[in-house]
Amino acid sequence: MRLHALFRSTAFAWLLAAATGLEAQPAPLIALDDPSWRLESSSDGIAIYSSSVPGIRVVPFKATMTIPGTIEEVSMVLEDLPRRKDWIKNFGRSVLLDRTNDYDQTEYLHVAVPWPGHDRSALIRVRISVSEDLTRATIAGVSVDSHPADTLPVLVRSKIYASTFQMTQVGDQVEVVTLIFVDPRGSIPKWIVNFFTRRVAHGTLVGLRRQVAKKLYSRAQLAAMHQRIHAYRAFRERHVKAP
Repeated sequence: MRLHALFRSTAFAWLLAAATGLEAQPAPLIALDDPSWRLESSSDGIAIYSSSVPGIRVVPFKATMTIPGTIEEVSMVLEDLPRRKDWIKNFGRSVLLDRTNDYDQTEYLHVAVPWPGHDRSALIRVRISVSEDLTRATIAGVSVDSHPADTLPVLVRSKIYASTFQMTQVGDQVEVVTLIFVDPRGSIPKWIVNFFTRRVAHGTLVGLRRQVAKKLYSRAQLAAMHQRIHAYRAFRERHVKAP
């Protein structure tokens, strides 16, 4: 089996593939600023860290990098379902099951795994929050067990622990900090999962940065995303005041 291809498809790409939109979010099992993070590698402006959570055999990973551009441009790439295969290898498909509002949705994900492995699937609820000063957007994803609209193949159902993709606008760059915590499940030994997750994290982020650099989106599309991000404040106020 081509293990590198397998884990490119079943580990780090899960959260980025689910990040298709811009609410209380699920608390991660490990915080981004937890002192237990250990630097694993640093190259091409991308730093990869690992840690551990008691009772869980798979390893959480954190990655940091900067992307020239704006939060709107990065968000457009993350939202663009038809082009995901351009920068996420072995990506199967993504199906939107439910979209409660611009900041809360549930997706079915199917990731293709090379033979003789078995394809993976996941149901992920994605929620987005924006900071008060509108310079930071945080995408939070976590597995859900079921959804009324899900009639798609279960395959090997992976579990995504609370994970985040945080974007902060600093000048003409976006500072990215992402926490990915995935168990692809099935018969794959956990030490192999941990080993290859670390290796493919770098490649996935490189792909994202290159995709943003292509400048694929019109001014109108970016303006609509800008409006969506800035509308979060009013959305939050309405939500808090709601009975």
